[in-house]
Amino acid sequence: MLAGTTPVQSNRPIRQRIVVPARVVQFGLDEKFESDPYDVDLKSILSPDEYTTAVDDINRSLKPARPKAFDQAAFYGLGTMVFTAPAAYFVYKRKRKRKKLLLEAISRFNAANKNLYMRWNPRPDSVLTIERRTSQHVVSKNAPNFSAPDDLNQKPREPSFQDLRGGGGGAFDMKPMAVGQIIRFEWA
Repeated sequence: MLAGTTPVQSNRPIRQRIVVPARVVQFGLDEKFESDPYDVDLKSILSPDEYTTAVDDINRSLKPARPKAFDQAAFYGLGTMVFTAPAAYFVYKRKRKRKKLLLEAISRFNAANKNLYMRWNPRPDSVLTIERRTSQHVVSKNAPNFSAPDDLNQKPREPSFQDLRGGGGGAFDMKPMAVGQIIRFEWA
């Protein structure tokens, strides 16, 4: 800090977050979120039982994306050129599937808990966080509604193009612009 300057005070409230720790499983090929709340500071956002239930649901939903025996054999057989391409392909497919399943589980959690907000933070470190829902996290009434399934065996409803277009004044409702047209933004 420069001499003669004062620090700027921010009016933004400090967010309290639960960072869900993860551990490596299956010889380093995957990770699981730690469901034991013993070393986790819950900051009175969730009770230990609610935390365990939420993290177990996330882990259960990620189970189909875990590497199978053939994936592990291909990965550890990387010394031979024969297994290099299939192993890279399997890792690519598994990571895409894991991310898709993780985002679906997070949306189910957010739909079930109206006062909590779970999110996957990919940067700077990939962490799963749970925090209290603020006005920033409130879904507008015009946003598409992706309903959560009643149980884990039922797939959530897939969003359609009409859901994304909506009638809520979003980016998808804009008319095509002509060359040289002036864009005027109005903030609500």
